[in-house]
Amino acid sequence: MYRWLQKGSRVCYARGLRVPYSTANSVHSAIHKVAKCNSVSESEVSKFAQLSDSWWDPHGPFKYLHTMNVPRIQFIRSRILDLQRSLQSQGDLSNLRAIDVGCGGGLASESLARLGMRVVGVDAAHENISMARVHQLRDPMLTNLEYKHTTAEQLVAQHEQFDIVVSLEVIEHVTHAFEFIKSLVSLTRPGGLIVVSTMNRTLVSWLVDVIVPEYVMGSVPRGTHDVAKFVPPEKLSEMFGACGAETVDVQGLVLDPLRNVCTLVPRDFGLLRNVGVQANYILAARKKA
Repeated sequence: MYRWLQKGSRVCYARGLRVPYSTANSVHSAIHKVAKCNSVSESEVSKFAQLSDSWWDPHGPFKYLHTMNVPRIQFIRSRILDLQRSLQSQGDLSNLRAIDVGCGGGLASESLARLGMRVVGVDAAHENISMARVHQLRDPMLTNLEYKHTTAEQLVAQHEQFDIVVSLEVIEHVTHAFEFIKSLVSLTRPGGLIVVSTMNRTLVSWLVDVIVPEYVMGSVPRGTHDVAKFVPPEKLSEMFGACGAETVDVQGLVLDPLRNVCTLVPRDFGLLRNVGVQANYILAARKKA
């Protein structure tokens, strides 16, 4: 889908579309600019920018994000409907404004937009946003979706707020997790919903999310994940609480990398606490009104 010109601009071809990219120097400059924000890691932005042409390849380095996308969106939709019922609101989502922070190539952003909400996808990597925009053109119905090359912190500084704030598999790639959560809560309107998915810091997550996909199967590039940056659900809830949001639900995302399937499961099984969140999990919190 992509080709590199040794001295010149990057060009993308998708279904007859020819989209010019910035030169390598300007891309590096953009990465350096957004990396000055509190939680953005320049090395992580650069890492995912280099993989930007693979976002929509279901068999590529992001194959497990494709696998997890269906249960993640299922969870998000259910929590939104729960929120609307508590507010005695209608089930129509078209009046809601949502943001997907760290949207990458737009896997979740497009799915969220198809729920009917007005969605903004943002990412610190210019190349990810370029890929997301190109793929969006394949579906002319996605007029309620827009992409921006920016960060959560920059949007907070612009006093932007949303009804629904989503950030999926991002927090484990930032430099300061608490500052990142603080920015997500700041982006949320009072009473609004925040959804974060990430990985627990356990032996199971090390095996399922690092050893098997990166070193055994080789389906994910080595070095993609750092176990030290994984966040236990208790710690994530604690950070949300400190920022003025209350956790309303936590469920496990049980990923089987060998069969490439993912299932939502309860956090606890009877008296067995946290059994369902030993590896990947998704958490919803509500900002205090």
